[in-house]
Amino acid sequence: MITQKVHSDNGGREGKWVALSIILILLVSAVLLPYHKQQSTTAELAQHQIAVADIEQKSLGLIADLRLAHEEVRNLYFDALEQQVNVTDVDLTDSTVSQWVNIAELRDMWLPPFIEDKSWEFQGKHQWTLIAPATYQGIAQTHDGAKSLVLIAAHEEPEIWLDLNNNAAPMMASDTVISDQMLIDASWIQIAFEQSGSAPHGH
Repeated sequence: MITQKVHSDNGGREGKWVALSIILILLVSAVLLPYHKQQSTTAELAQHQIAVADIEQKSLGLIADLRLAHEEVRNLYFDALEQQVNVTDVDLTDSTVSQWVNIAELRDMWLPPFIEDKSWEFQGKHQWTLIAPATYQGIAQTHDGAKSLVLIAAHEEPEIWLDLNNNAAPMMASDTVISDQMLIDASWIQIAFEQSGSAPHGH
């Protein structure tokens, strides 16, 4: 009589293979994962720049207002040039102060942050001045609100500079275009809204 030993099919062998396969997959993934990570395209900021994420909360509200005001200021400028044939070819850096909407008009339009309301008081009672073509400067009158700021509306994207150390002096109004180097020399810091891709616009 022939006897044959039959092992019970309890799935133990298959379970071992499954466990071994999982371990193998995890090991391969651990080795290959660093090679599949998307390389960061973050551009290194220049010494005169600061990432918007690094700015104190008190100034962020005013910066947001300026980014919205930038569009309105540009629209008003181009509306005033509707009589010209090649409006799209106009070099905004060659314009004059008189061609840009002044602070009084912006207040009359109730356009933040130029209106002197409760928000203006909370943010630092900034005194706004059109100091150059497409260039608006707001000097904070208190030290417990937002920093002093400069908005340059000459480009499609807003260019905003921050007085990080509270030592910037008011600039005199002039038809001379204010360059990046002039702002840097006056201790202004340019805000970088996007750290990936190209660096913020320069003059």
